Amino acid sequence: MKTSQTRQQEIRPERVEAAIEGRMAALFGRLPMLCGFAVEADLQAVEVWVHTWPGYVAGAELYSEIDATLAELVDERPEAAALLRGRTFARAIQ
Repeated sequence: MKTSQTRQQEIRPERVEAAIEGRMAALFGRLPMLCGFAVEADLQAVEVWVHTWPGYVAGAELYSEIDATLAELVDERPEAAALLRGRTFARAIQ
């Protein structure tokens, strides 16, 4: 029985991390100008980096989209909150 519990404890963080990665990939896919952002302890996006055209300023809509994605993820998987706090996400360039 303990082996089963240990296995479950090992799988959970991997599944949560996979959910985070999937959600962030979708976010970067929806927002092509988004280069990266940091997440504060209160799970709000800060230091949002964008690659844009002259005159474009990342406004409240962009921050709202990021914050909504974080909130949805935490609603689905509350254990993700601990993994999101203080973390920085960046677009993968290949």
